[in-house]
Amino acid sequence: MITKTKQNWSVGQTVKVGFLSLVVERAIPTPGDFQPDAYILTSADGSRFYRFVPHYGCVRYNTLADALAAN
Repeated sequence: MITKTKQNWSVGQTVKVGFLSLVVERAIPTPGDFQPDAYILTSADGSRFYRFVPHYGCVRYNTLADALAAN
């Protein structure tokens, strides 16, 4: 979980990633792989889905299922 930021990364909160304002849909802990936790984000209107991993970037997906299944 992202903790050292002024933004609230709890589920349902709006966060800024670059120039995008996105809503946190899910936080996916990634224990054991030594990478930061992943976050599933949606656009404000819920039409676009993103997977965000700090220091690795943000990738857009067509469906929520695709974003959840991505590694």
